[in-house]
Amino acid sequence: MPSKNSSYIHVDCTEGDEAILSKIPVGLKVLDISDMYFAVISSKRSKNVEDMEKALEGCNPTWIVGSGEVDAYKAQGASNVVEGGSLCASRNLALEKAFAENKPCVQLSDDLQQVCFYHHKRDYIKPFVKPSSLTEANKIAAQSDAHAVSLAAAARALEAHARSRNSYLAGTFPNGNAGQACAGEPIFEEHFIVGDFIVVRPSIPRFDPNLTLKEDYDFTAQHLIKYEKVTRWNRVTLFANHYTNEGGAVAIRNTKREKQNIKYLRSKWPGVFLNSPRGPCEVVMAWRCRDITIGGTRIYEPDPKQPGRALQGQAAAVAREKRIAEKKKKKSQKQNTKFLHQNNSVTDSCATEVELEDHSNEVENMSDVVSSSSYSKKRKSDSAQLDAPNKSLRTRKTRTSMAATAAACT
Repeated sequence: MPSKNSSYIHVDCTEGDEAILSKIPVGLKVLDISDMYFAVISSKRSKNVEDMEKALEGCNPTWIVGSGEVDAYKAQGASNVVEGGSLCASRNLALEKAFAENKPCVQLSDDLQQVCFYHHKRDYIKPFVKPSSLTEANKIAAQSDAHAVSLAAAARALEAHARSRNSYLAGTFPNGNAGQACAGEPIFEEHFIVGDFIVVRPSIPRFDPNLTLKEDYDFTAQHLIKYEKVTRWNRVTLFANHYTNEGGAVAIRNTKREKQNIKYLRSKWPGVFLNSPRGPCEVVMAWRCRDITIGGTRIYEPDPKQPGRALQGQAAAVAREKRIAEKKKKKSQKQNTKFLHQNNSVTDSCATEVELEDHSNEVENMSDVVSSSSYSKKRKSDSAQLDAPNKSLRTRKTRTSMAATAAACT
């Protein structure tokens, strides 16, 4: 197995080159190195020229360096040197030069130590079965055929895989950990492509000059939003010293600047860059978690205290929308209830007034009845008093008549 302590000038890559180029899709033409544009992005690291020139022998690389650094690189033996300026300006210049010649652009860091290729028979069995744990993945890596490969062969293989998948950005696994590299499928199409070794086919995206660090994260996202896929060959790993090597991004890297760049990334790509277990200056790119505003299916709600953590998944987003709808419904029902209560109060008041009026009318009616009854009784009493003499007279007349009739009969 290749040693990460070995540099390219100490390793024979013949066997590895044959192995990696044999895994190109059948029937697909592999480009010659003369049909590719190799660019080394460098700043304040002219001492790395000798090793990288040997590693890129036959590739005719162009060194794109910082402002005022051309002479220093030429003095160290760089064959082609161009001043680019800032990091993103240098990267974009490399793209422009390559695309002007209608060539894929191969961009490399100046401190690459080694690129390795791992392959195992299980990688070619469909469907792919993901290892159950990192321990199992480490065992698979240990059982894999491992080879050191040249930068030229790796670039040709990456370009061919990208072309076969109709993607425009290709790269390697972002570090040299073989166990982690073997923990997933051989090729990912929505994952971060580290800028230490990339192959870019002629395309539209450019590096964002607003970023001084983590520009490769943004560049990956640009390709995903534009072309919906990238090609990351996880079985190709790399070793680089870009965190400890003097010069380059190390010269400007600090906690404050890292956080500024992360903040910018999160504002530009909501939901994509989450917190990393490696610390506050690192992020995890999760394209599947992107916000609905950039084509995702999730709702990202940034947490001011812990940005990158408050992420709503699809199910949570649906539940959230349901909760909002229920709150609106309850609020509407509450308002309706209040309105009905007010109406009922008015109705009850009106009903009370009607009832009181009815009751008053009943009382008045009862009074009328009572008055009528009393009046009738009084009328009857008065009639009785008036009729009393007449009744006595009628009685006397009747008695007189009866006496006369009796006398006649005698």
